[in-house]
Order: sequence, then structure tokens, then C-alpha cells
Amino acid sequence: MKRLIVLLLTAVAALPFRASATGQAAETLIVGRDTMQLFALPLESADSAVLARLGARLQEIDAPWSTGCWRRYIGVWRLEKGVLWLERVETMEGEPVFTGAELFPESAAGTRVRAAWFSGEVRYGTGKTIYYQHDGFARNLEREWKATLKNGRVTSSRAYRNRGYETGLDFQENARLLAAAYDPTGLGDVPDNLGLFVSFAADSSGRAVHIDKARLVVSEKGNRDSQKIEDPENPLLKEALRAFCDVTRWDAWWIDGAWRKQYFVLPLRKNGAAWTPPKLRSGYPYFGS
Repeated sequence: MKRLIVLLLTAVAALPFRASATGQAAETLIVGRDTMQLFALPLESADSAVLARLGARLQEIDAPWSTGCWRRYIGVWRLEKGVLWLERVETMEGEPVFTGAELFPESAAGTRVRAAWFSGEVRYGTGKTIYYQHDGFARNLEREWKATLKNGRVTSSRAYRNRGYETGLDFQENARLLAAAYDPTGLGDVPDNLGLFVSFAADSSGRAVHIDKARLVVSEKGNRDSQKIEDPENPLLKEALRAFCDVTRWDAWWIDGAWRKQYFVLPLRKNGAAWTPPKLRSGYPYFGS
């Protein structure tokens, strides 16, 4: 069993998903009377001399850090009349580090500074958490906005609402149902050790509504490398996808106008028999995005 899982993991190592890291604390953004979470780090694109001064100050005051805030600071920003301002920089515990004016004295406006050095897209939001992945800013709130800025001024923005649907089964139950429903009878030789990698989107019913990528992963006794079956017309792969769509059900998230894509590896056969999952434990071959 361990060998099959290792081979499954190896087979998908080159696929486009991000390895899990650590969820990071958001910046603070004030818009009107609302205080929101800003999922961007505009300070990171500031001049290197500014960043060096900030780093030295954080060292000087022995600013605390945690795995949830590697940068050791929280920027407090304000979006006002289409302009992004840096009000101040604080430690994780809310202690003052710099005002915007102190960090950028050459371009200060009172105690704050316009983020004229920053161009790019930012995402911010408020409300309950709809989706969370323990990786950077890979989370979504109930109400979100995306804005494109040039030299600190908003050139375009849009608002959207996100929704979550807890309509799915857990991984172990989905894997059990899939292995039981997979019926390759009459489709020729079936490898003894077989798994399915699938990238898909599920809707509010929990059903897969779009298959983005799929492949069968074959492990052979005495061979440390895995083989892949990727031809969409291959009958073994077609049967695996039929069973996957028929019996599995997944939690789903409507994010920014689309169903969020998910990635999974599910064992189908071990030693020629339908895979029977062991007791649930950590370390399952699961990938989500």
C-alpha cells in the first residue's frame, strides 16, 4: 500500500499544483468605514533601501514572528478615492513600527504615504471565510474585490461574492465508492496496481461538472517508476471517469464567478482487487486547490 501511494505521489509531482506551505496573516485595508483583509503585500515591491530600513527596525525592536506571519509585520493601508495609502506598519501584536511617513519620508503626506511605488493587482475582502487552504493567502472570504493599480492608483476594480457548499463525502468514503464502482470487465488487461489522478470542478450538488485533466497511474512490481495512461479514449480511463462522476461527491466552492478546481489522487486497484481503504489517518495522497 505504501509503495502504491509513493508511486501515485511521484506521478503527479510535475503537475501544476502548489505544495502546501503555511497560511499567512493578511494585511489590513480600511475602505470607508470597513476594515478588511488585504491579500497582497505592496511593501514587498518597495525600494530595497526602504525594505532594508524596515528589516533593521524589526530586528531592533525584536518584533515577534510566527509561521503564520513570516514577514513579522502587518501593513495598515487605506483605499480612499481610488488611491492606496500606507498608514502605518505594526508588529503582529499591534505595536507601532513605522508610520507611512517615517518609512517614506521623501514622499510623505502628513503621517501617511501614497503607495506610488506599487503597480499590480490586489485582492481584499470581508465576511466569513468561505474557502481556506493552509498556504499563503490561499483563502477566500464571503465578499471580495479585485483591483488593478498603477503607481498606487486604482485603474479598474470589480466586486464578487463567494459561496461554499458542504455537500461532499470525505476522501476515504469517496475512494471506497470509486474503487467499488470501477468495473473494467471486458476492457482487456487491467494492471494490478492502478490509481486515478483527476483535476476537476464540482458544483453545489457535489458532482464533478468539469474534468480538466485525468490520468491513470500504473505501478508494476519490481519497477520503482510509474506508468501513465493519458489517452482520453483509453477504455480503462473512460471507465474510471464514468465511475468517478457517478459515485463521488465533493465539497464545492463558487469563487470569483467559477467553481473552484480541485486535485485528487484516488487508488482504484491493489494487487488486482478493488482497493479497500485502511482506517483514516493523516498523510493521505490528497491535493486541493
